[in-house]
Amino acid sequence: MITALEVLAVILIALVVGSLFYYGFRRRGPWGSYWTFILVVFLILLLFDVYTEPMGPIYYGIPWIDLIIIGLLFAFLLAASGSRYPRHRDAETDPAEKSRDAVAIGFFFWGLVIFFLIAISFRLFL
Repeated sequence: MITALEVLAVILIALVVGSLFYYGFRRRGPWGSYWTFILVVFLILLLFDVYTEPMGPIYYGIPWIDLIIIGLLFAFLLAASGSRYPRHRDAETDPAEKSRDAVAIGFFFWGLVIFFLIAISFRLFL
């Protein structure tokens, strides 16, 4: 069972990793927002914490090293999936194509969030 201290550690790690990527590397992931990046990293870390057994050292009942490594790994994946196209290409793109891309990315985000919440709920409540 997950404790409140573990949830606080997951929140802390998600905020630190998300801030590092958002402010340090200037990478925002496919959604371009700080909070969506943090939310996805938080849900991935919580899912990892709920489903796996700790493999590394445990301090205060929390597998810090495991959570930091998984947080960084998935933050790198999210950051790599964001676009880095030059600004001048935006003027050449059809507005209808931009809106279709935005809708697709939005559906992907909400589908991902719902999937993570259902998976976490299954483990915690069933």
